[in-house]
Amino acid sequence: KMPETAAVICEYNPFHNGHLIQLEKIRKIKGDDTRIVAIMSGSIVQRGTLAIYPKYARAAAAVKCGADLVLELPCPFSCGSAEYFARAGVMLADLTGIADSLCFGSESGDITALEEAADRISSPEFLSALRNPDRTESHQRNTENLYHTMFGSACPTTPNDILAVSYLSAIKSLKSSLQPFTYKREPGFTASGTRKTILSGGDASAMLPPQARDSFSGIKPTADALCSAASLYVIRNTPAELLCTFYGMNGGVSGCLRNNADAAATIEELVSLCTGRKYSASRLRRAILSAVIGIKPDDMTAPPYYTTLLAANSRGREMLSAIKKTGFPVVTKPADGKLLPPHALPQYSLGRKADALFALSRKEPPSDMIKMMPTIV
Repeated sequence: KMPETAAVICEYNPFHNGHLIQLEKIRKIKGDDTRIVAIMSGSIVQRGTLAIYPKYARAAAAVKCGADLVLELPCPFSCGSAEYFARAGVMLADLTGIADSLCFGSESGDITALEEAADRISSPEFLSALRNPDRTESHQRNTENLYHTMFGSACPTTPNDILAVSYLSAIKSLKSSLQPFTYKREPGFTASGTRKTILSGGDASAMLPPQARDSFSGIKPTADALCSAASLYVIRNTPAELLCTFYGMNGGVSGCLRNNADAAATIEELVSLCTGRKYSASRLRRAILSAVIGIKPDDMTAPPYYTTLLAANSRGREMLSAIKKTGFPVVTKPADGKLLPPHALPQYSLGRKADALFALSRKEPPSDMIKMMPTIV
């Protein structure tokens, strides 16, 4: 019998000690011979920003720290809301045909309570009632208020519990065979805290496993100024009737951004002017990135049509051979993307645009991204 393969949907932005603990916990719960496939965001991440380090460096850190295979969660899903991010990750784990289970950390660590919340949130009664939201509130607040009204208890509100409910809802709605399991996250390990330290020029070495420090050494973190300038230009100069057609620009977001764009000198200022009860900062940033890259709502609801190999060890290479037998397209070198089946090319092209924006922000030529090779450990 083949050893079990656990999937992790992740960003590793950057890979820190909390991520190392997760990989160790998976093998403690499932056995030492468990294989781990990480489905990881590429150049743009779920909070609507660029990743702090290139995807190949982040993937190399993960494999050196215990993952066996790292595949890319393609753009546009990597910058979708929790629902789209989770759904595409679960689909990719299914479509590649190698994963038996899905592991995720959560603040509660209670799979029964999370599954109950996922069942309630994806029930027809709840979804039907959510179609008439309070227009002055954000989607998350409307969800929380309705949940409390209908079920008399609080729905999960912490970031990883919300994501956990999204994973469980996706497994249920896609009728996926993935067996979900969770563990209680230990406090004190956050990607945002690690990024803050790195970006402010502080010493983050205590927050990163030695192998990850090794993978990031000599790589400068991504600065936001150039991406911010390009994004502000797009928001100011895209005709209103076109701006509202991009993903996340519905519900008045495009008008709010347009109305405030001339009063802001940076994207952070613009986001801060528009953030309030109705729009969260992450929702606004995702919408802005979608306009810059050209992501439409239909792109976000499509399934992932391909993935890119970012890093692997010898067990990962065996897993890769198993994926190839399913016929699901895996790009092993970026330059080979043009050989994908025709229906996958528009999605691949969005990924190239995300990589080009990432390269621009790092003052690197986009051609460098095409020459990148996966790390084989």
